[in-house]
Amino acid sequence: MTDSEYPWRDESLLYDLYWEQELSTVEIADRLGCAQKTIWRWMEKFDIPRRDKHEAAPNRRRHPAVFTDRGYVICASNYRGTTDSVGIHRLVMVAEQGFDAVADKHVHHKNGVRWDNRPENLELLSRAEHADRHEFGTEIRPSDAEWDRSGRERDERGRFK
Repeated sequence: MTDSEYPWRDESLLYDLYWEQELSTVEIADRLGCAQKTIWRWMEKFDIPRRDKHEAAPNRRRHPAVFTDRGYVICASNYRGTTDSVGIHRLVMVAEQGFDAVADKHVHHKNGVRWDNRPENLELLSRAEHADRHEFGTEIRPSDAEWDRSGRERDERGRFK
């Protein structure tokens, strides 16, 4: 077989795909029709340097919005090792009502679906109003014991439904 049948043996092609086009080794392997291990082996043979974890991170996660284990969608950013995040529901309300209106308020999902961030499903409440809406008394987040007494069912991961 010739080298054209083994495109991963082409040093300039590997370098171009990895460094110029910023593809991952998995993406390169898929494109060239081989295993990721084959790409690693030939990159090592050609002394093509690998990206460190900080350079590779943007390749792995192209979208900053993620679901939390509590069902909210958040937008997170990492700058110099510090991660900050904000709920998409808060961003939607800032876009709708302005920052000053949202600053000291809680954003409540009217239908209880935490990932439903349509403006018509969101409302601004004071801390007390929000606690009252969820029947937590004066606390927004009840203790585990209070949750257990509430009789709410848990899913397979132990989260409340």
